[in-house]
Amino acid sequence: MAPVTNMPRVLVVDDDPDISLALADYLRQGNFDVDVAYTGNAALKKGLAEHYDAVLLDVGLPDRDGIEILKELASQKPELPIILLTAFTSLDQSTPPDILNKAFAYLTKPYSREEIQQILRRAVLGAKKFEEQGESASHVSTNPLPFPSLIQPSPPSRPKSTGPSYQLSLDEYQRLAETIQLMQFAFDHVPQAILIADTDKRFRFANQAAYQILGYTKEELEALRIPDISPNHDNQNYQNHLNELRQGKTLSYSTMHRTKQGQGIPVEISVYLLNFHGQEFTCAITKQMPAQPPVTDDRSRVNTSK
Repeated sequence: MAPVTNMPRVLVVDDDPDISLALADYLRQGNFDVDVAYTGNAALKKGLAEHYDAVLLDVGLPDRDGIEILKELASQKPELPIILLTAFTSLDQSTPPDILNKAFAYLTKPYSREEIQQILRRAVLGAKKFEEQGESASHVSTNPLPFPSLIQPSPPSRPKSTGPSYQLSLDEYQRLAETIQLMQFAFDHVPQAILIADTDKRFRFANQAAYQILGYTKEELEALRIPDISPNHDNQNYQNHLNELRQGKTLSYSTMHRTKQGQGIPVEISVYLLNFHGQEFTCAITKQMPAQPPVTDDRSRVNTSK
C-alpha cells in the first residue's frame, strides 16, 4: 500500500531508467510524490490497484503500446488524467481520435521539464475541481479535465454544446498550443525584461530580454530566486504593499539588478500580482536605466492606477 501523503501522486511510465529516474527526481523537487513503472503491464497493474493524481505515460514501451494502456486505464478510471509522452509528431494521424481524446494532453519529445510540471499541476487542480463538484465518473464518457495552458484561447467560432464540458478536442488542443507559442514569441520580442516568480521568490518565467540583460540561460535563471539577481530586494516593503497589489495596484521603484558576471545594472521596476488558479505570482516588468550612482535602498512608491 502506498504511503499516505498530501503531495500529488504521479505515476511516471518510461522504459528508459535514465529518463524516468531523472524526471522523477525533478518532480519530487517540485513537491510531487512519484512512483515509476518501466513497462506497460506494470503501469496498468499499478494504475488500477493504486491511487494516482496523474499519469505520465510514454507511448513507446517494450511490452505493450502506450496507446493500449491509455485505452484500458481510461476505460476503468476515466477521472484519472493521463498525459502521453511521444516521439511521434504524427500521433494525431496514427491514433483514432476517440482513443487519443481520452488523454488529458500529449507532449512531443523533446519536451521541457517545466512544461510537464505545469501540465501536472493543471491536471491535479482539474481533478480536485471535478471531485468538489461531486460528479460521478460514470456521467462522462471521456476524461473531463481541462487542458493545461497558461493562455486562455478565444472562444471557438462554432456553437458550443449545451451543458458542462471540460475537455478540449484535438483541434482545440493544437490551436491552444499555437496560441501559447505566439504569446511566447510576443513576450520574447518585448524590449523590457519580464520576470515572473512564485511565492518562494523562485523564477518561473522570463522572456528573452531578461536572459540577455542578466546573462543567464533559461535553466540557470530557473534555479535562482529574486535575491540572487536583486541584492537590494526589500521583502518587508513588498509585504507592506501586498494588500494594495492584491487590489490591482502597481508597485514601482528603482533598484539594482546583478548580472551573472556580477555587474550592477540600474533598473526601474513595475511589479504586479497575478493570481493563477489560487496561486500568487509576482510579475516584474523592468526597464534598464542609464548608469547612475549605486542605489543604496529600495524606497518604493505605490502607483494607485488600476
